[in-house]
Amino acid sequence: MKPTGYFVRIFFVVFLASTFAFAAARQWQNGKLLDTEQQKVKEGSTTTYNTDGQVKNKNGKTGYSENTTATTSDNIDTYEVYTIRGPEKTYIAREKLLFPWSKPANVTVGAELKYAIDGRKLIILDEDNKEHKASIVKTSMNHSE
Repeated sequence: MKPTGYFVRIFFVVFLASTFAFAAARQWQNGKLLDTEQQKVKEGSTTTYNTDGQVKNKNGKTGYSENTTATTSDNIDTYEVYTIRGPEKTYIAREKLLFPWSKPANVTVGAELKYAIDGRKLIILDEDNKEHKASIVKTSMNHSE
């Protein structure tokens, strides 16, 4: 075995072990999904310019004409917003859906779910056991009744 191949395999094993150890170290909590909604947010726009040019020969002279068109399209980002009530706090978090075919967490409003807090991120474990990371937008304390 070549020395570089050996080091690549060792790195890969260490990487996998650390990934699984990190995922297992999460402090999963039980909560209730109060609401979920999809938001489309305009994040600016892009303008594209297209120039068509023509060269014309007329009476031994060369002429040039051009036509420029500008097309502006909006840049729209899609977010899924989750409202989750935990034992002590209620969280509003939003997950950015990166592609048009991206799917939000497979969750049911009113159902119990598992979630973990990692800094300003809320990780949701959906009904398919897939993890979804959402940025915490708002946190509020639950009132004791």
